[in-house]
Amino acid sequence: MATMPSPSPASVPGPALGLLELSSVARGVVVADAALKRAPAVLLSSRTLSGGKHLIVLEGEVASVEEAMAAGRAAAGDLLIDRVELAMADVQVWPMLAVGGVIAAGDWAGDGDAEAVAIVETRTVCAAIAAADAACKAADVIIRDVRLAVDLAGKAVFTFTGALSAVDAAAAAARAAADDRLVLLERIAQPAPELRGRLFR
Repeated sequence: MATMPSPSPASVPGPALGLLELSSVARGVVVADAALKRAPAVLLSSRTLSGGKHLIVLEGEVASVEEAMAAGRAAAGDLLIDRVELAMADVQVWPMLAVGGVIAAGDWAGDGDAEAVAIVETRTVCAAIAAADAACKAADVIIRDVRLAVDLAGKAVFTFTGALSAVDAAAAAARAAADDRLVLLERIAQPAPELRGRLFR
């Protein structure tokens, strides 16, 4: 499992990010082809997800991603489950897209600023990315664990830590961004020492 890297500004792709989530693997490949033929976006990933879904991740200049996403949506038709477009994706969102869809948090037991942790569970990967972007832009929090539709029947889960007030502000933003795609958002104040950095074992 990957750990959450800290990308330098020079290594951050984008700035725009687009995701298309489909209920069909076969159509997902067709959608990726249509998107790439429309505009010079960069294909970061085209892969299957648990639950028989397919995820396409595009990055590049804003106009290119917008054009590619439009072509992808048209090709997807009624097999499109969800989508998200971020013109300026937060720096912490990019590492969430690591190959394999799983990031295990490093040990944050000694992080005195981690007064609270939020666990965000969404129905789709797109909703998780939208929620994480909103959370990071709303307050000073750190994304920790990430599970993007891996052994979750197509759902996604991520966690973030920070000062209690920051986690609450970020949680409100994440909840609004996920909207009806949110399964549940839980917040733990002063998590038990045995759980810090080991929420999922």
